[in-house]
Amino acid sequence: MLAAGRLYSRPIRHSLRVHRSRGSCLRLGPVTAGGHVVVLRPPRFSDVEAWRSIRLRDRCLIEPFWLSSTLSWEERHSDRAWMEEVLSGRANARVGRSLSLVIEVDGAFAGQFNLERIDTGARSAEIGAWLDSTLAGRWIMRAAGQLLADHAFGSMGLRRITAPVCVDNVAAALAVRHFGMCREGTMASYLDVGGRRMPHDLWAITADTWVATAGRSSAAG
Repeated sequence: MLAAGRLYSRPIRHSLRVHRSRGSCLRLGPVTAGGHVVVLRPPRFSDVEAWRSIRLRDRCLIEPFWLSSTLSWEERHSDRAWMEEVLSGRANARVGRSLSLVIEVDGAFAGQFNLERIDTGARSAEIGAWLDSTLAGRWIMRAAGQLLADHAFGSMGLRRITAPVCVDNVAAALAVRHFGMCREGTMASYLDVGGRRMPHDLWAITADTWVATAGRSSAAG
C-alpha cells in the first residue's frame, strides 16, 4: 500500500507527464485475490471476442445500468465498436483525459476498469467498472480497485475519485462501499441508462482517506 510520504512527494505536473507517456503500456499488478491473479492493463484489439462474449451473456446485469443508445445491444458489441473503443481510449490516455484498463484474471480478459473525466486542475477523476459475473464475490473487483487507486493517488497525484452509481444498482453500491468510498448524496435524473433517466448516488474517496485505509489494512495484515 502507499505510504503517505510517497503519495505527497511526487510533483503533480511530473506525475501527469509520466501518466500520458506510459498509458499505452501501463501494467498494474499482479495481485492475488480469492486464489486468482489480477492485473490491470490497457485493452487490446485481440480482446474483442472475450469482451463481446461476456457482455452479451451478462446483458441483463449490465444493460440496465449502462448508458442508453439507439443501437441494439448486439450492435454495440461489434468488432468495429471494440476497435473504436480501444482507439478512443488510447487517444484520451495520450492527452491525460482518461485511462482505460482491462481487468485480467489468470491471464484472461474479465472486465474493464476506467478512470474517466480526469481533471488535472482539480486533481480529480471518475471511475467506472464492470466484471464477468462468473467471477463476482471473489474479491477481484476490490483488488482491481486497489491497484487503480494506488496508481491514481500515487503516480498520478490525484486527490479525489468519484463514482456515480444508479440507485437501483445494489451490487455496484456494495462494491464501492467495500472499496472505501462514502456516499455524498443523490443526483436526481443524472444519467439516461437502460432506456430511462435515473437518479444516481455520488460516491467518493479522497487521497487522505485512501492512505488512512491503506495504513489500517497494512497494520491488520
